[in-house]
Amino acid sequence: MSSRSMTITLSNWVAGIDLGFGNARASEGPAPSAVPVQVAPGQATTVTAVNPSGGCRGSFNLRGGGIDFAVDYVHPSGAGATTVSVSATTGFLSGANAQTFPGHDSVAQINLYRGVMANYGWAVPLGLLAQPPRNNCQDFVNSMFGQGMRDARVVTTAYGHPAPDGYVLPADFTGGQMAGFTALWAGHWLGQGGACPPQDAALLDVLARYVATASAAGPLAMWVPQIAWREGTSPSVFDLAGYRAYPFMADGQWNAATVQAFLALLAAGAHFVAVSADKDMPTGVATAAFDTFFTGAGLPTSHDIGNSHYATVTNVTGTYYLSVGDDFAPAGCGLILAFLAGRTVNDAFAAKGTYNTFIQLEGWQAGTSRHGADYDTYKKTLWNISTFGSCPYSEKRATTIFLAPPGWTPQLYQTTLMMPYVGAYANANGSPQGWLHTELVGIPADAPALPSRYRES
Repeated sequence: MSSRSMTITLSNWVAGIDLGFGNARASEGPAPSAVPVQVAPGQATTVTAVNPSGGCRGSFNLRGGGIDFAVDYVHPSGAGATTVSVSATTGFLSGANAQTFPGHDSVAQINLYRGVMANYGWAVPLGLLAQPPRNNCQDFVNSMFGQGMRDARVVTTAYGHPAPDGYVLPADFTGGQMAGFTALWAGHWLGQGGACPPQDAALLDVLARYVATASAAGPLAMWVPQIAWREGTSPSVFDLAGYRAYPFMADGQWNAATVQAFLALLAAGAHFVAVSADKDMPTGVATAAFDTFFTGAGLPTSHDIGNSHYATVTNVTGTYYLSVGDDFAPAGCGLILAFLAGRTVNDAFAAKGTYNTFIQLEGWQAGTSRHGADYDTYKKTLWNISTFGSCPYSEKRATTIFLAPPGWTPQLYQTTLMMPYVGAYANANGSPQGWLHTELVGIPADAPALPSRYRES
């Protein structure tokens, strides 16, 4: 019978509390031992179990200050996964560097935290916001999918959120940490430095270059629907009054307020359309399609197996940044793990100038149980869901946010309700697209009739 060893390094990130090792037991192999047996905040202990003639199965506790982390490990000698599980006092939680730990001599890294209350669950405190900052994005992101974190009730209680900066504040899954990390993103975008993870910075750099250079007419602007919740409605109905322009640049300088608003909306899962279709462009203005700009930037990407945007069945034109195939954030990751770009025309071979590109941060990449669970919540609320929160900006609600060049100005119309664009024109008979939930949006009664040029031929 082969020998097995189990090594578990546990880091104590609970401020002000020393944790002591004890209650070591084993049901297979010798009981585990720890060095050191007392671990101060910011320090780690290494727990080891070795069985020269079989597997390692056991448990132990780290305790202190009325807090208890109970750890169980299973490292079988035969078939089966090697796992480490941690149960903790309410309000405390753990993160691991992997779901399973292969090899005869298995090694696991576990971080122990005091949680941040987040609606009906507990979030890992994001180390990027600590002083000094550290990257624990893997644990933070994985905690977003813990029990109660993404409950539909979190979304429904946000229906009446105010819009102090011209956009409705999102349902926040992070326990209030979203504003902190979007500020780090904005700091990088604006050249102010900070603790933005390099994976996030790489995508932000591509987005900034696109906004600044996609159109010869000048830097793009963001157009945000101005919406107000119709009190008492569920699923929520919003009244759309028009659009507010957020210029990205002025006199060659970034507009910090626009950058911050864009990144806040991106983090919340808002649906953006980068307008580039020739039929939608002002006369004499050309704009690069975002999807080809994005895929040509050399970033690591993966193909989306299918999404529900701009298609009666499945849109197969999507591309994700990065490539995450499991229901678990990878070690050393940043925060952005489900950024999706796709075409508003469901045709991977569509010619340049015949489509626009949609972008949004999804909750998780398609083909995973996390994505499926989020889609179930989406169907209950019809709010877009990201890794970190949820918002009502969705093409299916006629609340698309636009990224567009100078000279392009959105207008509300009857039938499509929002500003029409290639991929979201009316049908040839003058009816809205089948995917548009017209019952969830109201527009002013005096909005003009839809011009015939915005009907599909």
